[in-house]
Parts: sequence; C-alpha cells; structure tokens
Amino acid sequence: MRAILRCLALGAAALLHGCNSGEAPVGAPAPSAGTSAQGASFHTIADTKQLMNWIIDPSADVVWGAVGTIVTEQGTEHIRPKTDEEWTAVRNSAATVAESGNLLMLPGRARDQEWMTFASKLIDAANETLQAAEAKDAEALFTAGSDLYLVCSACHEKYLPPPSQ
Repeated sequence: MRAILRCLALGAAALLHGCNSGEAPVGAPAPSAGTSAQGASFHTIADTKQLMNWIIDPSADVVWGAVGTIVTEQGTEHIRPKTDEEWTAVRNSAATVAESGNLLMLPGRARDQEWMTFASKLIDAANETLQAAEAKDAEALFTAGSDLYLVCSACHEKYLPPPSQ
C-alpha cells in the first residue's frame, strides 16, 4: 500500500512540475485582470472594506498594542510582549499586515498608481515590525509600529471616505 501511495505521490509531483513550467503555450492569451502570469486566476472573497476590517485592522491593532508606556498617579507601566507566545502573536500579525499589502494590489482592489505605492509602503513598514518582533526588540517595534501607523494614516487620508454625517 505504501509503495502505491509513494508512486501516486511521485506521479502527481511529476505531473504538477510538468504543468508548471512557467511558460504560456504558444498562442495562449496574455493573463487578464485577476490572472497571474502563471495563469492562476484570483478569486477574492472580501472587498477592500472587509479586508481592512477583518484582516488588516485587527492585525495592525495587535502590533500597535504590543508596546507602549502608561503613566498614571500610581506609576509607570511599560507594555511589551513578555513570552515567546506573545512575541509570536505580534510577529504573525505583522506578517499578516505585510502580506495584506499584496492583497491590496490585486485587480479589483488597486485603484491607481498612488494606491500601489501606499500598498508597497505598507509592506515595507509592516516588514520592519515583523523584523523587530523576530528580534524581540520592543524599542524597534515601537518605532516600526509608528512608521506603520503613518503609512496607514496617509493612505486613509487620501482614500478613506469621510464618515457620513
């Protein structure tokens, strides 16, 4: 039974490798909106607002809430991840925000070249937060989180409609 499964797995791998040469067949149409250069089509589920509300904002909030200082009459409290699990949660959220920049560039979401620039800056800033979380460096995370906030705010200033009155 194992031999049969191994043969099937090897055959499937060979078939997939042969079908994924990266080159379009001669005479094949160029990829269209929603299609990658390799021919895979994109099937987005969430619209841009949902992507922001369900994925990007909650993940960015984890990053922004991970470090800080609270000063009260009782004293100063320094907030930062303390355990490996807390650092991992911040890292994972930063990675989610970074990869979401790519989702913002997909056809149907991308609006214009400035949008693409903001999405690229989002990726870069979120990657800095990811690197700080990997290094378990609270100060670097605070700085990178601030840079991420500035990128988000600048994009929202241009593209987020004002709240209805």
